[in-house]
Amino acid sequence: MNSIRVANSLVRSNVTAAVLRTTPCILLPQAQRPWLPQQLPQQTPPVRSFSHSPSLSKRNRKEEEPEEDDPRGKKGGKKSNKKEKGGAPAQQQQQEAQPSAAAEDPFNLDPLIALFQKTESHYTSQLALLRSPTGRFNVESIGAIPVSLDKKSTVTYRLQELATVAPLGGRRWSILAFEEASVKPIISAVLKSPDFNQQPQRNEENPLELTMTVEPEKVDDLVKRAKDLCTEWRNKLRDETHKHETHVKKNKSLLKDDLFKIKEALKKLQDERMKVVANKEKEVVAAIQSKAK
Repeated sequence: MNSIRVANSLVRSNVTAAVLRTTPCILLPQAQRPWLPQQLPQQTPPVRSFSHSPSLSKRNRKEEEPEEDDPRGKKGGKKSNKKEKGGAPAQQQQQEAQPSAAAEDPFNLDPLIALFQKTESHYTSQLALLRSPTGRFNVESIGAIPVSLDKKSTVTYRLQELATVAPLGGRRWSILAFEEASVKPIISAVLKSPDFNQQPQRNEENPLELTMTVEPEKVDDLVKRAKDLCTEWRNKLRDETHKHETHVKKNKSLLKDDLFKIKEALKKLQDERMKVVANKEKEVVAAIQSKAK
C-alpha cells in the first residue's frame, strides 16, 4: 500500500509541474490582491523658507498682564499715567533735540535782525515823546509813575492803573483816583519821581482828584535827553552784535574763513543800524530846536 501511495503522489506532482509550465503566469493588479499590504503614496514634508517664517518677538509681560482694578482707583491710574508720561515727553524731547535749520546755520542773521528791530521800536517811541508839544510830560509818562500801596510790600502799580490822567489845559494836569485809599500813595509816588518832584494838590470839591503843574523843559535839556537816548541805542546794538558773535564762535566746526565772513557780515549790519540811529538823532534834535524858535 505504501508503494502505491508514493506512486500516486509522484504522478500528481508531475502533472502539476506540467500544468504550470504550459499555463502562462498572469499578475493581478495590486488592488485585486488583498492579501498583499498596500503601499501608501509618499508625501514630501512641507518646506518653508526663512523669508516666509513668522518673526517671534520676546513676550512683554507688562503689556500682557491686565491692570488690577483698585476700588480706590489708584493702581490703574498710576500705570496709565506712567505710560503717558513715558510717551509724551519722549516725543517732546525728540522735537526739541531737532533744532531748526535757521538756528543751525551760523550765516543766518535773522535772529539778530529781529533784535535790532525790537530795539529800534523801543527807542523810536522814547524819542517821539521828546518831540511832542508837552515834551516828555504827557499822559503816558505821568501814568507810568510806579505807585506802592503798601510800604511793607515791594509790589508797585502804574499810576494809570489807580487813576485817570487828563490835561486841564496849559501846563496843568488832573489825576482822578478810583479809590480814596490810593490818593496818599499817589501823592507820595509823584513826590519821589525824579522827573516831577512836586506835591499834587487836592481838589476841595472832589477829594479823589489831584492837580499838578508841569514845568516846560528847556531846549538844552531836551536835546541832551535825545542824545543820551541815542547813545543808549548805539550801546544796545553793540551788545547784541557782540553776543551773537560770541555765540557763533562756540561752533567748533567753523573754519577761520567762515568766522571772518560772519564777522564782516555782522559789522556791515551793525553799521547800517548805526546810520539809522544817526539820522534819527539829527531829526529829533532839529525838531526840538525848531519848536523852541
